[in-house]
Amino acid sequence: MSLDLRMPEPPLSGATTAGALANRLVSATAEKMAEFEQTAAPGFKLPGLYAGHPVLDDTTADLLYVLGLLIDCGVDEVGGCDLQDRIPTLIASLDPDAVEGFYSYRVGETVLRLGGLQALPDELHDTVLDAVNSREIIARLDDTDAIPPNFAVVATRCLRALARLRGDDEPAELPQLLDRVRTIFASPTGWLNDGMGAWVHYDIYTPDMYLFAEPLVDQLGPGWADGLSQVLRDLDEVAQPGGAVVWGRSIGALGKAITIELAAIAAGRDLDSPQDRWLARANATLDDLLEWFPNGVIAAHQNRAAMFYRGPARRLQMTLDIYGKLLLSALELRRRPEVVGAPSTDAFLPAERFVRFDESGRATVWSYRSKSLSIALPTVFGFSADYAPSPRGPGLLEQPTSGHPVMMPVITPRGRDDMAGTSNAPLLPAGLPTSVEHSPGTVTIIHQGWAPAGSSEATVAGTRTATYRVEGRSLVVSEQLSFDDPDGLPGPLTFSVAESEARPIDVEIDSGPLQVVDTAGIAEWRSFWGELPRVYQAELEPAAAVDFTWKVTPRLRVASTIHGHPYDRSLYDPLAGQVVATGAGIPDEKLVRRLRDIDVLHMAWPEWWSGVDPQRTAEVLGQVKATGTAIVWTQHNLLPHFFKTEEAAASYQLWADASDAVIHHSLAGRQVALAAYNYGTHTEHHVIPHGHWGREYEAVASTTREDVELAEGWPACGLRVAVIGTPRVEKDLQLVVDAVAACARDDIQLVIRVDLSVAVPDDPRIIAEHGHLDFSQYLRRMQAYDAVILPFAPTGMLTTGTAFDCIGAGVPAIASDWDFFDETFAGADIRYGSTVEDLTRCLNELTPEDLGRSRQALVDRRPAFDWAPIANQTLAVLEAAALRYV
Repeated sequence: MSLDLRMPEPPLSGATTAGALANRLVSATAEKMAEFEQTAAPGFKLPGLYAGHPVLDDTTADLLYVLGLLIDCGVDEVGGCDLQDRIPTLIASLDPDAVEGFYSYRVGETVLRLGGLQALPDELHDTVLDAVNSREIIARLDDTDAIPPNFAVVATRCLRALARLRGDDEPAELPQLLDRVRTIFASPTGWLNDGMGAWVHYDIYTPDMYLFAEPLVDQLGPGWADGLSQVLRDLDEVAQPGGAVVWGRSIGALGKAITIELAAIAAGRDLDSPQDRWLARANATLDDLLEWFPNGVIAAHQNRAAMFYRGPARRLQMTLDIYGKLLLSALELRRRPEVVGAPSTDAFLPAERFVRFDESGRATVWSYRSKSLSIALPTVFGFSADYAPSPRGPGLLEQPTSGHPVMMPVITPRGRDDMAGTSNAPLLPAGLPTSVEHSPGTVTIIHQGWAPAGSSEATVAGTRTATYRVEGRSLVVSEQLSFDDPDGLPGPLTFSVAESEARPIDVEIDSGPLQVVDTAGIAEWRSFWGELPRVYQAELEPAAAVDFTWKVTPRLRVASTIHGHPYDRSLYDPLAGQVVATGAGIPDEKLVRRLRDIDVLHMAWPEWWSGVDPQRTAEVLGQVKATGTAIVWTQHNLLPHFFKTEEAAASYQLWADASDAVIHHSLAGRQVALAAYNYGTHTEHHVIPHGHWGREYEAVASTTREDVELAEGWPACGLRVAVIGTPRVEKDLQLVVDAVAACARDDIQLVIRVDLSVAVPDDPRIIAEHGHLDFSQYLRRMQAYDAVILPFAPTGMLTTGTAFDCIGAGVPAIASDWDFFDETFAGADIRYGSTVEDLTRCLNELTPEDLGRSRQALVDRRPAFDWAPIANQTLAVLEAAALRYV
């Protein structure tokens, strides 16, 4: 057989349009709001207390805002509640003096969205006007140490909403505020510093300030659109599945929501950015984000850690805040519903990006994004370790929220915070770096001194030079430290790496041993995205110069198409702690999303997974390849067992063409496979033996021959032979039946599973069966066989697992002529030849000594087929295949 089918171009997988995404956002938010109403606020009446925390007016304002947005999006009823009817009641429940800032403009804009004050009862007018008049925020705008710059945008929206509600001319303060906002968006890089005082916060609030200002865009001039376009282009290559921005404060769930908002504004406002990829990114992010809302209420505080000012007391408010963002995104997308997104596989393409946020060149982010390793390394300066210069990668390399700094050398003063006059606030590389240099795949940063987070005044004098580089699937960092007074350090010099619950890692450091600390369930070891159940830490010996290198490698993620199968268990159990082995699931509409978190697809029998229809196979392979997932095919068969058709052969050809590596179980099988299929020019071929099944037979080691005979109803006999496994066309079952029928031995008994094609003579020595055999029964029966007959025709076969039953169980093999048996048994079998007469002669002449020699020789062959070395050889193939996609 020689086929020359090639895989067609992959289909456009999972692409969306702006209009379709808008509709999805509205329907998903409405569904989640229905759950919210059922579990947290029946009839959309908020409780006074929620899980021990008072529910305040900010939550009421946000609920009002979300209901107004739902109405604007065309949803009038949720969970049986008329949304329009709920608005006056919610407004009446507000304490206007307690509504400020964000919540002021949200009240005002909601009322305007629903028709203005005239749409409300007269007695609510003053409540609305007082709530929208955000006096405190406006009064504090000039105090840059007390309030972030983004509040200038907030105050402008409040004033504008208040003026429109009153029907007045623009208030006198508005032009001045608009000038101030325009100044904010005059950044030459597009990036905005949201830090107060000396802090340099280039973080999630850069894109968020642009989003806040969107309603003012007609009054802001070109700076807003130009700046946001540049930021969108930067973030296009910096964004990760965990968010467009993954460092600094208020990330996690909010980072995901803002990712969707950015996609919406890129498309809706027709900005100069890759709108198609942003739409794909938003679609993928929405899938992830919705999982954060079980029963309609956000889970950002459960096994995760939100920012302290967004703690559990604001759980309901944060829920509604994000729902509002999703609905605003829907409205924005409806401006240009015809915009077409890229395929979902393009949401997070491999990329490297280095961004200098300002003209100083010291505030930067270096981002590296690949299938296996995605990180962002910020060099900014903020009030907590969330701004520390350490790599960030959601689900991989995470920083505990405002917690102990990780992935950098840290000095921790001795003492406790609760002891008068002492503090153990960790000291980290101080302030902004003095130098940041980038070259492809590498960045070097230099800091002077160590200081507590939020301070740039060095407490410990010295220098840190760190060079970050990517090597394959690993992040490797070379550290050079110098201390003016190494003996005077106020506490231990340490280095630590936190492991994400989502993805195990291997950590190496060349300065000494690593201690692994169990931190599971400890609240202070949680990130914005999840638990950090293990911390790897090392203590460094202080000296004038301390040089060391550390390396983090995420464990290879392998999706097996036969997860849980005995072959799969035997192969991957020895690799526990080295790989993350999961099931590939079935090729459904969620396949692309699942493969986003998989490095290698390990194929066994294609017909079990993608079927034997060539068109369907091509579609599935197109999705796999488009996600950058390596394919390793352990080719057990030349063709499917039960589908030996041209279509099945064509499907196998597609796998041959697409596979990055093919594992053959013998040199003989490799030769046959290469003659049958045209493999890809990139495909590497490896010969790795099939393991023996000895571990499976350990479970039935105490079973005796008599036990089996009693359970099966078999009469005792002197020589019991069997053909094991499912009937195959390659097994000449008729030959075996005929040979035993012709055999002169009275003590022989044959146990054989046959199909309807086999004519079984009326011979009491032949026990012929049909149908399925339970696996445990299959194992037990082997304890009662004196030998197994392997009657395989060499044509059309690559290997047979039954040979490894014989080796594993130590049951003699009576085998046909086949070069696979030559290679596998190496003379340990009893060879009969190829004809009925050959097998009859063999059985007639078979002696206990022959069986004993074969049994011992097969047992002696076991080390060559142990699973541990086979697993390690397979891991090397999987690793090499994955490296093609870094």
